[in-house]
Amino acid sequence: MWWREAKPHGNRIALGPLLICLSLALVFLPFSLIHSGWTQVILTEVMVDPDTLEFYNEFVELYNTGTEGVDLAGWRIGDGEELDAIVGAGEGTLLQSGQWAVVLDPGYFGNSTIYDSLIPPQALILTIEDAAFGQGGWSNSRSEPVILTNPKGDTVQFFLYPTGTPPGHSLEKINLTANNDLSNWAVSRQFRGTPGGPNSVTPLENDLAVRRFRLLQQPVLEGQSVDFEATVLNRGQQARAATWVAFYDQNNNRVPEPAERVRQDSLPPLAPSDSLTIQASFPNIPAGTVRFGFAVLLPADQDTSNNVQVVTQVVSPAGLQVVINEILFEPASGQGEWVEIYNPGSVPADLSTLYFADAKDTVHLSAGPRVLEPGAFAVLGGDSALEQQYSLPVGTLVVVRNFPTLNNNFDDLKLLTTGGLELDRVPYTRRWYGREDVAKGTSLEKLNPGFNGRLSQSWSASVDPSGSTPGRQNSVFLTVLPARGQLDISPNPFSPDGDGREDFTVVRFELPVETAFVSLRIFDIRGRLVRTLAEGLPAASHGQLIWDGKTNTGRTGRIGMYLLVLEALNPAKKRLLQLKGTVALVKRR
Repeated sequence: MWWREAKPHGNRIALGPLLICLSLALVFLPFSLIHSGWTQVILTEVMVDPDTLEFYNEFVELYNTGTEGVDLAGWRIGDGEELDAIVGAGEGTLLQSGQWAVVLDPGYFGNSTIYDSLIPPQALILTIEDAAFGQGGWSNSRSEPVILTNPKGDTVQFFLYPTGTPPGHSLEKINLTANNDLSNWAVSRQFRGTPGGPNSVTPLENDLAVRRFRLLQQPVLEGQSVDFEATVLNRGQQARAATWVAFYDQNNNRVPEPAERVRQDSLPPLAPSDSLTIQASFPNIPAGTVRFGFAVLLPADQDTSNNVQVVTQVVSPAGLQVVINEILFEPASGQGEWVEIYNPGSVPADLSTLYFADAKDTVHLSAGPRVLEPGAFAVLGGDSALEQQYSLPVGTLVVVRNFPTLNNNFDDLKLLTTGGLELDRVPYTRRWYGREDVAKGTSLEKLNPGFNGRLSQSWSASVDPSGSTPGRQNSVFLTVLPARGQLDISPNPFSPDGDGREDFTVVRFELPVETAFVSLRIFDIRGRLVRTLAEGLPAASHGQLIWDGKTNTGRTGRIGMYLLVLEALNPAKKRLLQLKGTVALVKRR
């Protein structure tokens, strides 16, 4: 604490240089030189750096280890420079056998109450006849001795405390019957210590604790299993066997109720200070905010506060699907940027469990519950004015705090769950528009919510007269009918004239293998190669590619028939099969 001048008092001893030298010399004396009869009253706890009101909240704890009471009238306590008389605080000075005493700074009374609820009623409350312990209170910047003397002036207890104690944490004696070596003292596990009661660092007879509990993977989807690891430590003085339990803490009470338990097994006897690490799994995890719990059960445990640990994780429901469906990264003057998302799945999506990210920033979509129903759109943006700027349907806009600024040339957008599952990703560039003459305020639209958002072929510039379609079906929306054969081209014919009707054709393929490398080339009626849509593209047993009618030079192809040749190679790059089909390119205006 900061030094403050001690108030003059007639009943104190200023030790001077001689006592300083003698006191410091005690550090080098064997503890056995202190008479055994004087050790009935011992130091057990010292608060040298309170977290608040440092002038008033220092304390020293004493304990009577003997079989008879000891009257502490005439006893003194202090540092190497000054000893102060111990006096009663309204309860006398008789310390009974097996009783704790708390010596409080005189300024505590009337200025602080932080220990009132911590000190048990059976503890003896004492104080000193001075304004502070020793010469201006216990120092935080250097080690000082805590000295306790009896009425004869004999040093009964001596403890040289170290520096660096965390504010608000006391130093506690571990083994009360051992000496005051630093190895027998430790920082209290309890904030503000344990004044007037058993020390938190003193081992109990029976005390098993969950030292660590963690999930080994991030659980992201309902129905999955997740592995966990837990370490159980025997902090007690007796070897004990017990039972461990893994449970879902559904009622948030940190108690493994029978209906909540998913795994349970016996724990072999652990010797004092020994530990055991357990690895197991939670099966079939539920959706929602899940509290994964691990507990060790020992009926004779004397400290159950350390028997349970709980980890909270948000788990997305099975079947959750949310995709990025439209992006406005270069708005017209006076308008704002936004991203449209869509739920193509069969289960509602709680936006409070989702995050949106670009190449630089990640933001939470909603602080509170916000449901996106199946088949519904939502528009993400950073300004409520977007609702009027774009005449959005009521309830469509989600104002996202710190919504990222989208790059006009390229960016990498993602939708993520709280558990880290990537629902969708769109690494767009300006070239994805598909044409050069794109005015500001024109959005980038997905041809179909079911298409792969990572591919440029799945996107095109909006052809809506307003430049975008937030909150409703995209202007370039393309429906693909299920294919019955090995190669299907639809629509056929198609007209890539930019009117928003059949501007693209989808080439859908099915292969008799699980994986392959696919190439798709397009030839005109003279057999000349006009476009390569894919070259060695990794593909599953089925897939689709989109032709916008352009040639490899970027120009729209001539009106006429075209031959499409799809070649599939196996993982060894040997040809498996070749599929052919034709499509007509027409112009309707």
